[in-house]
Amino acid sequence: MYFSRDVFRIGPFKPLIDIFLGVKTLFHPYFTEKDVWIDEEDGTVIIKIVLPGFKKEHIEIRADEEEIYVKAEKPTVDEFEKHYWRRYLENGKIVIKWRISMPITIEPNSGKAKMDAGILTIKFRKKMKGEKVTID
Repeated sequence: MYFSRDVFRIGPFKPLIDIFLGVKTLFHPYFTEKDVWIDEEDGTVIIKIVLPGFKKEHIEIRADEEEIYVKAEKPTVDEFEKHYWRRYLENGKIVIKWRISMPITIEPNSGKAKMDAGILTIKFRKKMKGEKVTID
């Protein structure tokens, strides 16, 4: 949750609030969320994940009604990737994993994924609660 400094600009707790709000940037580079966007459009949940350098063969996606699991694993490092800013290694392979808790329930069997220009787009239908009742 983000608090505006303007709300607390007067009062005895202002110095404490300034310290508290300043702490959120202290660990920012280390604990930020990987590049993931979740959106809903016309009953479809859309997840976009930035995966530069990965191909669709490197990616595994699993889903249940409440979570999506994405694993991107590249077996070797190409020569042009020697100068990197961030790298995730596991057993000598580049591995990136996500466990994304969905804000709404999805239909896991309706999943469709597409990889385009380093962006993985995953779509699921939103699961409707309850059954439609017809009136006689």
